[in-house]
Amino acid sequence: MLRSIGRIKIFTDQKEITKDNILDVLHKTYAKHRTNIADMQFLIDYEAGYQPLNFQKAVRPEVDIRTTDNMANYVTEFKKGYFWGAPVIYTQRGNKEHHNTDSDVDSSGISALNEMMLNGICIGRENQKLADFVEKCGIGHRYVGPKKKWDANDISDTYVDVFTLDSRCAYCVYYAGLGQPKVLGVTYSKQSGKNHFTCFTYSHVYDVVGDQVKESTNIMGMIPIVEYERSVDRTGCFERQISLMDHLNALLSSFANDTVQRTMEIWWGNDIEFPKDENGNAIKPQSGEWVLTYTGGEGNNPKIQPMSSSFTSDPTLTAIDSDRNEILKRCFVPMQYSSEGGGSTGVAADSMSGWNATSVDANRQEQLISGAVREELVLILKAIDLADKKYLKADDPLRKLHSTDIDLKFSRRQNWDISTKANAFATLVSHGVHGRHALKVTNMFEDVEQVYIDSREGIDEYQRSAYGEQESSEESDRLMQDSSDQASQSPSIDGMSTDRSPALA
Repeated sequence: MLRSIGRIKIFTDQKEITKDNILDVLHKTYAKHRTNIADMQFLIDYEAGYQPLNFQKAVRPEVDIRTTDNMANYVTEFKKGYFWGAPVIYTQRGNKEHHNTDSDVDSSGISALNEMMLNGICIGRENQKLADFVEKCGIGHRYVGPKKKWDANDISDTYVDVFTLDSRCAYCVYYAGLGQPKVLGVTYSKQSGKNHFTCFTYSHVYDVVGDQVKESTNIMGMIPIVEYERSVDRTGCFERQISLMDHLNALLSSFANDTVQRTMEIWWGNDIEFPKDENGNAIKPQSGEWVLTYTGGEGNNPKIQPMSSSFTSDPTLTAIDSDRNEILKRCFVPMQYSSEGGGSTGVAADSMSGWNATSVDANRQEQLISGAVREELVLILKAIDLADKKYLKADDPLRKLHSTDIDLKFSRRQNWDISTKANAFATLVSHGVHGRHALKVTNMFEDVEQVYIDSREGIDEYQRSAYGEQESSEESDRLMQDSSDQASQSPSIDGMSTDRSPALA
């Protein structure tokens, strides 16, 4: 059972962790982490389908079906696909920025950084591992450090090590003071029955086994463990709806039990006596046999029939559907397999099926996740700076990147409403907006930076030829039909159309 809603954020009253106090801090914080471990394991097991029902079947206990709909798995898999389905892409913030580096150098460096993350590290795979913990447990952990093993034949793949950690074996500790800065990152494994802890501070690395502490210098100068939070209260994506999911499972189990009980009826006989064999045992009818009875006397009423209770299934099925829909709504998962909203305009269907609410919740989560992604980006650039100059030249554009010059682009449903986005891009570019910013706004491509680099010559040439010419009318800017005017015509937004005639106003 869950001990608390949300994972505990672990604090210490020690502002600086040293060799003198590391054992005491580790002992106290690990005890708190064990509480999180128990809760995380419960959530992992629950999502896997271990969802015991806490009720006892007193009537006909031999028919006791306990089934689960496992909405926890459905919600988790959707979140992992929708929010984490496309890796975060790095883009250049602008041509003119504080560090005043050449925009072409920044573009080349960012393009190389994206290539390293997507193809060298396979960050999409690592993100799915991370998402498995973040969405189920509310928190996730990742390690970023300098590359330790260099292969001369395969050096261009990556210059850093990025590993997703098991959150049951990793945690971060924060100072319980102003700003709550991170002061310690911990990861551990069990070897020969003992926990081997590796503890990172900004200046040192402590390897702890029992009471033995081995100290070394942290060449990163930063804590290389990043802690991701799905929400402020650090809850999993289905955690708050577990009671409703248990209720749904109880309804499904009760319905299944009723179906089986009707198939395996208890038979009732009145004024009936079966013949007996030579041993005096009643000869009962077998499956498929007929039982014929005769009235033996006045007032007798021989009868054989199944014992059945009246049960109307429609209300139960309605309750099951209602619970499912309520769980989806509360977890901000849209109605993906429902005909609800059919026949309406695209905007109306989007609103009615819940995609708008899903997008709003994803934007909320993005604000928290982006903080951890940017912390991870700083670590990646630091690790790149520590790369051996034999493999990464000193003047390589990767070494000249600054984290604040880089924007983070989260891609979700980038091909949705493509005609509107194409029209928006054409209008922005034709009115002098920088091509990179137009691509960011329209959100049609996952790797905006690479698309801009590959398309920059054509965009710039078009703008040079078109800039200063007489602006075209609004109609000529629309290259194809789109849904940009549906909001004013849809009766499903706010309950009525916003385009009302004077008579209806």
